[in-house]
Amino acid sequence: MRQAVLWSLAVSCLLILPTPAAAERNWEFSIGGYGGWAFHGDTTARFTWATTPFGFEPVDARGNGLRFENSGTYGIKISGWHLPRKYKWQPQIGFELDGTRFTADVPPQTIPGEGVGKTSQLPLGPVTLPDRLEFGVDNLAVNLLFRYPIWGTPDLPHGRWYPYVGIGGGVQRARLSTGGYEETSYSPVFQGLVGVKLFLIKHVAIFGEAKYTQGWHSFDYAEIGAPSDYKERYTIVTGNVVGGVALHF
Repeated sequence: MRQAVLWSLAVSCLLILPTPAAAERNWEFSIGGYGGWAFHGDTTARFTWATTPFGFEPVDARGNGLRFENSGTYGIKISGWHLPRKYKWQPQIGFELDGTRFTADVPPQTIPGEGVGKTSQLPLGPVTLPDRLEFGVDNLAVNLLFRYPIWGTPDLPHGRWYPYVGIGGGVQRARLSTGGYEETSYSPVFQGLVGVKLFLIKHVAIFGEAKYTQGWHSFDYAEIGAPSDYKERYTIVTGNVVGGVALHF
């Protein structure tokens, strides 16, 4: 009987103690997954060699209006928010590790070109990409976040819902595949985002987010015998529109 009473007291303490402790926490963490669509902007491509009326020669050239195919996107994010001592203090600051995946394929196309051949001094003219280029893209970035909790209470310092914005950067990996050839490029990536999160219950929320990312990638085709100074450089600009679910603790 004595042991039963002691166990009852212990369980009661475990149930009671987290309530004030939760209000005194300095940080709140969450993990979430999301999916949606990636919309790619028309950008530029730069080349150090190209075919001109003179033939295949070194150039200082740029192709404008390069079109990428839109694709699905998905990812995961781990966030940490600093909680002020007085929950009514606004806004709140957080940090986030964000991983995103999508494709950015380039179909065969002809685009306007700028530049001249270094040997012939002839103008480049239109640039033709005869083969399909497939890019598998992965972003890993750290974001600085700001949110404004709506209807916050000491028990719900994040509010019933909140809008948020963020800015960050990290690494973007692009895996090129064309005609059986594969090559990988790494680039710094910049991103900015805006979103809104709504709590279904205290620890579970849904969110919608729009995110802009940009990276720059160079490929040399060295493994298939391209000239030593051959380079192709592509700018990948993407707007991600996603929705997801997050668990807060």
